[in-house]
Amino acid sequence: MKIGKHPYRAYTVCFAGLVLVLYGIFMLTGKSFIWQGDGLAQHYPILVKFYEWLHQGSLTGWDWSLGLGADRVTTFSYYVLGDPFAYLIWFFPKAHLEMGYNLLVLVRLYFSGLALMLFARQRHFKPGSQLFGTLAYTFTGFSLYVSIRHPFFLLPMILFPLLAYGIDHIYRGKSWLPLAGFTALALVGNFYFAYILAIGSLVYAVLRYLAVRKTVVVPFRPLLGRLFGAGVVGFLLAGVLFIPSVWGVLQSTRATGHFANGYLLYPFSYYLRLSNAVLTTGNPMSFWVNLGLTGLTFLSVVYTLRHFRQYRWLNIGVLLLIGGTLLPAVAAVMNGGTTPSQRWLLLGNLAFSLAVMTFVDHLTDLTHRDLVTLLWASLGLLGAVWVLNGFIYQNRPHDFVLYGLLLLTLLLILAARVAHWSRRQTLLGLLGLLSLNIVANGYGYFSPNAGGASQQLTPRGVATKFQQTYYDGAQKYVRRQPGFSRSVLSNQYYYSNEAKTNLGMNLGTHDIMSYFSIENGAVGDFSQAVGNSQFKMNKPINQADSRTTLSNLLGVRYLFARTNQRGKQALPYGYRVVKRRNGNVLTYRDQPVHSFGNNYGTILYQSKNALPLAYLQTKTLDSRQFARLDGTDKEQALTTGALVADKVSGLPVTQYRSANRQIKYTVKQDPTTVIDSLAKVKLYRRQGNQLDSELVTTTATSLRQKNQDRSVNLRSDRPRLKRLANQNRRALATNRQANRDGLAAMISDNQNQPVTYRLQTQQPQRTAKTELYLELSGINAQRLSMQDKYRGQAATNAYRNRAFTGIQRLNTLRRVLWNQSDGAYTVNVTSFQNFTGYSQLGQTNLSDYQPKHRVLLNLGYSKQPRKTIKVTFRGVKGLTFKSARLIAVPLGKAYTHRMQQLKHQKLRGLRVHNNRVTGTATAQQATVLTTSIPYSPGWHLTVDGQSVATQVVNVGFVGARLPTGTHTVKLTYRTPGLRAGLTLSVIGGLVIVGTLLGPRRW
Repeated sequence: MKIGKHPYRAYTVCFAGLVLVLYGIFMLTGKSFIWQGDGLAQHYPILVKFYEWLHQGSLTGWDWSLGLGADRVTTFSYYVLGDPFAYLIWFFPKAHLEMGYNLLVLVRLYFSGLALMLFARQRHFKPGSQLFGTLAYTFTGFSLYVSIRHPFFLLPMILFPLLAYGIDHIYRGKSWLPLAGFTALALVGNFYFAYILAIGSLVYAVLRYLAVRKTVVVPFRPLLGRLFGAGVVGFLLAGVLFIPSVWGVLQSTRATGHFANGYLLYPFSYYLRLSNAVLTTGNPMSFWVNLGLTGLTFLSVVYTLRHFRQYRWLNIGVLLLIGGTLLPAVAAVMNGGTTPSQRWLLLGNLAFSLAVMTFVDHLTDLTHRDLVTLLWASLGLLGAVWVLNGFIYQNRPHDFVLYGLLLLTLLLILAARVAHWSRRQTLLGLLGLLSLNIVANGYGYFSPNAGGASQQLTPRGVATKFQQTYYDGAQKYVRRQPGFSRSVLSNQYYYSNEAKTNLGMNLGTHDIMSYFSIENGAVGDFSQAVGNSQFKMNKPINQADSRTTLSNLLGVRYLFARTNQRGKQALPYGYRVVKRRNGNVLTYRDQPVHSFGNNYGTILYQSKNALPLAYLQTKTLDSRQFARLDGTDKEQALTTGALVADKVSGLPVTQYRSANRQIKYTVKQDPTTVIDSLAKVKLYRRQGNQLDSELVTTTATSLRQKNQDRSVNLRSDRPRLKRLANQNRRALATNRQANRDGLAAMISDNQNQPVTYRLQTQQPQRTAKTELYLELSGINAQRLSMQDKYRGQAATNAYRNRAFTGIQRLNTLRRVLWNQSDGAYTVNVTSFQNFTGYSQLGQTNLSDYQPKHRVLLNLGYSKQPRKTIKVTFRGVKGLTFKSARLIAVPLGKAYTHRMQQLKHQKLRGLRVHNNRVTGTATAQQATVLTTSIPYSPGWHLTVDGQSVATQVVNVGFVGARLPTGTHTVKLTYRTPGLRAGLTLSVIGGLVIVGTLLGPRRW
């Protein structure tokens, strides 16, 4: 086949062969392309929901299945609404959506290559060079990685070459229409990538103009006008999706992110790992550095850099990429002023592809100095990996395959030069090595024998089955019940307080849990105001921490629990198990799913105190008093009156009176596992280097006093062991003093093992019939420094009577340098029939990093007194608190009466549709319409047909003042910005039509 005559056919044949070998491994491993993380939690259930919307014929408006309810456009524009390939799922049978998910990944991958080839052909590279550049671009490490993690991240790989094509088209004196069309596609595809692509396109336009300015036939000002005009028209065309999605982002929980996560420079370990990330795949590399270049690509970049003046502007672009990789601020700017994620490096793949095509064009022109430079650059990369790895090659075995392929590629080029191969022979040899390199790169991610990514993929068919059996079928009961209600999973239903999934949204239960990149900022404001410890930017409510009043305020009527949790797991007050008519508990048998599920059946609990979606409040709260309350009092206050921003005429302002009890306690350390005496050193060694009785693994023989292990003899190292034991004893004594008035500090021993604490309540009876909370404020974490880790290993070796040799010291130093603490830690709290806690994500987390200085943990409701609360932590050296309070919230008849009264004040005849809520309000005085509908200016209220202004009620929900009497209330929803965006799109379309029909000067 001659590539020059059939370039697209040649690419298609190569693509088909590579995909068959690369992705064919999933046939052997029995895996789908759905990642057990965000793939199962977000992308697959979102595609299922999108499929439903497509077949219903409605993609806009409000949807109650998205957590507490959310706008379809603003929520799904990040994922599928602007992705033209996602719409192909419409053609798949409903039973085969998982297959559709997988095939669409390959379709996107294929089109990324087509886009690059279109761009390359306009640049007039040789046909063979175009094929090499296209393959190197299509199967870059970034593409292979995101194909099994975030498939829609392939969109910018398609769009960037198209945008570059449109810019070059204008520079050649041709039409600006392609650039306008591709700009529109970029803007509707995904606002996040549109932002990155806009910066990338601007840089490309500048560098490319500087490179070709002498040959551009259009004068500068008209040229600038065409570029600007194409951008404006593209913006107009995209308005129908772009305007609502941008509005949603600006109003979302992400609008408060920390610039670069607080980093001025990346952690030192990041720079140490960077050289090994250039060619390899499958290695854990933080901050989204997924280069995975082929050996040919690396050599091509070296070649263009050697000829710096000849390819000045391409090389400047490469240097900008390299420099940006080193600075968190650059990555943060490329991510809209938020996290220092290196996802923007996807732009570099175009530059790398240009380098490949340039290099292959000049394969037969390589000089002796070129070859020497390529050799030294290859050896230099290997040397850098060796040095930065601590002067050893402690790499994964698969890495050596990739480094070997680099050397083989270089050897082939040298052989071609020495043996005077023809260009065709050289290209065929290189094509074989490039294909082998691409396959090896892919196996770094896909093969369980090479990398870890494949281990995190769901087996084929599991995502579909898990979607159907998520509640073991219990959702059928909930869906049959009349009226609008919400549901939630019990604490630990899937053995996690923070279940990360959207599977419930496709089962009709109105699960309050949602996990989206764009979440309504009003919901986040409410969650943070009441101190919901489970708040995260992309999971603002989660399970509401199983809090009674918070759940009731949100209208959670049903709770899904495991069958073995009944009588053993603390549940919110007032939730009663659902029974059949014969009095037996309604039980749904476990429907096991391979690698998932909880291995138990499901039962349902129902609350009669869950508030309706809309009700009337006859009093308002004092906003200044409310701001001073803690989270437990705030949620209780919201049951006594409505919180409104402005004073409402005709409604009295009530002063909230707290009934909560502060429980006094004493702090007791648990020194069981801390070596604070020589006697414990002996016990530690006798028990197999372990003091935790539950983890002792020694044999009975080794415990016999008459046959002690020789290592128990302390004579040889007694002074050092005594010094280490005394360190721990002094630390415990100091810590005991610090906690004399309450929990103020939690520490680790000199092995870096955290100490366990128990809070002993002084009047346990005061905790009976209450929901108990632990409030931690002024939280400060002490990270494990490199010195802490090094000394901890030295102390452990001493306790175990093991030598700490020079090579062990060196290896320990390497390990602590490569694994620096990012501040992530967890705190776990155990109380009667309950387990809870919180996690502080580290600075390296690129989605939800937020420093936590105050946390309110729900320890659960119980009729029984709570005597002891166990507190543990891990991940950091220690924690300090300005305050640690135990708060008991009484829940009983008075609480039930208050909630029943609010339920009695509901809207009569309440009807809930996606874009409409209607009902009848009757009151003998002015009231505040109070809802748990997330606030959005898209909600419009009419009372008896007359428009009435809405306002934010209870921090994050829709509300309004209603006058005395009986009134017909109607709330209707319209996506903010949708009409304005549609108008812009129509204008953009008219501009295009007018341009096409006008004089051909475009």
